[in-house]
Amino acid sequence: MAEAFSTVFQDEALVVRSLLESAGIAAEIAGEHILDVYPIFFPEQRGIRVVVPDEEAEDAAAVVAEYRAAKAARGASPGGGEAAGDSPGPGQA
Repeated sequence: MAEAFSTVFQDEALVVRSLLESAGIAAEIAGEHILDVYPIFFPEQRGIRVVVPDEEAEDAAAVVAEYRAAKAARGASPGGGEAAGDSPGPGQA
């Protein structure tokens, strides 16, 4: 298994895993059973790792690169930034 992505945010790892699976890439979160029991416990200093089969690593890297580019374009950290529909309403700046 090859590491496709790592983060300290469990929700971000779940999003990336979902993106990979949507692209037809088998992905799993390494040590996910530990996160179910201790959601704030990171078994490794590298954080929460999303892994894929070695033969799908290149395709996974492309999906992750697209995710990172979209995230950088928003200038947002997990949970940050403006989502569609979150723009200020009339009279709000």
